[in-house]
Amino acid sequence: MPIGITVEMQGWTELQKRLDMAGTQGRILMNEGMRDIGRLFVPAKGTGAMAMETPVRTGKLRRSTFFEIRGSPPYQELRISQPAMTPEGVFYGHFVREGTMPHDIFPKKAKALRFEIGGKVIFAAHVKHPGTKPNPYHMRVWDRLKPAVQNVIDRMGQKMSQFLAGR
Repeated sequence: MPIGITVEMQGWTELQKRLDMAGTQGRILMNEGMRDIGRLFVPAKGTGAMAMETPVRTGKLRRSTFFEIRGSPPYQELRISQPAMTPEGVFYGHFVREGTMPHDIFPKKAKALRFEIGGKVIFAAHVKHPGTKPNPYHMRVWDRLKPAVQNVIDRMGQKMSQFLAGR
């Protein structure tokens, strides 16, 4: 389940207006800037600020982190994904970020759940799970990197201005 963050950065609207005036060069500049922003969060699959802040139990969620750019200028979208799944095919990053409500766990194909705790085997017809607290690590990363993202946008605006001025 995607989590959306709306970017409200200074200069973005002006940059988009100049993009139309710059044509192909503007589209190339926009694409390069989006990639620079993506690399701030995820320089290579499974690395970077977003991966390092991801809570680790097995490391699968962290290793699955990547970014992609969808669409073409001026309608581009930078998407950071963590598509790790449980063996049953559930994307569990959402539950880590948003937490879970208290719930009961029942066996699917048996009469009881089997646990091994401290060398003892325990069977239970169901288990009450207290739920988990949200861990908004993605928002902490965004807050920390916001100045660097603004810096990339400022550089994009400077390059676009220089191009339009004929330099």
